[in-house]
Order: sequence, then C-alpha cells, then structure tokens
Amino acid sequence: MHISGHQLHLYDHPVSSNALKVRFLLALLELDYDRTHVPFALPRPPEYTELNPFGRIPTLVDAELVLAESNAILRYLADREERDDLYPRPPRERAVVDAALDTWATLVRPVLLPAEDLALMDTGDWEQGGGRWEDCDDQDALREAVGRAQRTLGRWERIIADNGTVTGSFSIADCCVAPVLWRWLRLPLDLSELPRTAALQGTLAANPAFVAAGPVA
Repeated sequence: MHISGHQLHLYDHPVSSNALKVRFLLALLELDYDRTHVPFALPRPPEYTELNPFGRIPTLVDAELVLAESNAILRYLADREERDDLYPRPPRERAVVDAALDTWATLVRPVLLPAEDLALMDTGDWEQGGGRWEDCDDQDALREAVGRAQRTLGRWERIIADNGTVTGSFSIADCCVAPVLWRWLRLPLDLSELPRTAALQGTLAANPAFVAAGPVA
C-alpha cells in the first residue's frame, strides 16, 4: 500500500485534528512527506487497518517504522530531528511537556469532543469540515456540553503559561492542542474568563506553520 518518493509518509484526513497536529509539526520542521487520504467515516478500509489495526487517524510511516497515535508521532519527529527546544531531553523539562500532552489527551480532549459532535459533526458533512453550531437541533444539549468544556478549560487555564504557549516556551504540546483550540473558534465558547487559553488559541491559529498545515475543521 505504501509507495513513496519520500521517506516519510502520512496517512491522514484533512479534517482530523489528530492528523493536523502532525502536519503542523511537519510544517514547522520543514520536512517533506507524502500523504494518503484515509476516509473519515467508519469502518476504515481494510487496507488501512492492515497497516493500523485500530484504524485511527493518522499513521506515520518512516522507512520500516509504522507509527500510530498522534502524540507518539509528535514525540518521535521531535526526537528524530533532534529538536530539544520542542521536546526537551532533560527529564524534568521533558516531564512538563509530557504532562501537558497527557493532561490534554486524557482529561481535556474527551470533555471537548461532545460539543464538537453536536455543533459541527451532526450539523453538516464532516468530510467537508462539518456544519455550524447555530444549526444544532438540540441547543440545550449543546449549551450543557459547552458548559462542561468551559469548566474543564478553566482547570486547564490553571496549568498553562500566560505567554501564548502551553508550557512557557513553544513545544510539541502546542502542536498537540492547536487543532482543537482552532476548531473551537467556531463554537460559542466564552473566553473572557480564560485569558491564557484565549492567548494560546490566538497565537497558535496565527502560527505560519499551522496555517501551512492546512486547517480545515
């Protein structure tokens, strides 16, 4: 299935936030890579699940290495390119970045997803980036989901830096959170009491490498 003129090959989908975080880092690192489109709808094609049995998007192929899970890919690429500024090697500094990645993946992202499903996925063609929150059929459920997201982001606010980055200096943790924070520009989230998150959202959305990565949804 994998035929590439470049060593790196990314199996992804334009509207996948997990794929976008990897494309963000690839653009930042100025790495050439080939892409294969993976349909967003489930079940994923058999030829893809042969490569990645869980069928999740994205998957990165680097020569003989087949690597799934977007945060693992971020860690790998930063190490591959010896970018200690993006993923520090000293244990204490690396632990801060790892904690941010894991907190986002396990405690923040799952709480944000229901509102995205209601507001965007259920209101339009997700292959094209979804719809508008104003068209959601259950505005009460959406308000509740956004409220849960707001409270969770309030906790996130307490652990991130106040300079438009996650940890105080730009790292792969910023690549990780950028796609979802950008997506939430389309949702009715009140950031007036979340100034650090607002600064982070604005800084990442304007990052030239993020723009080059082709955000869609």
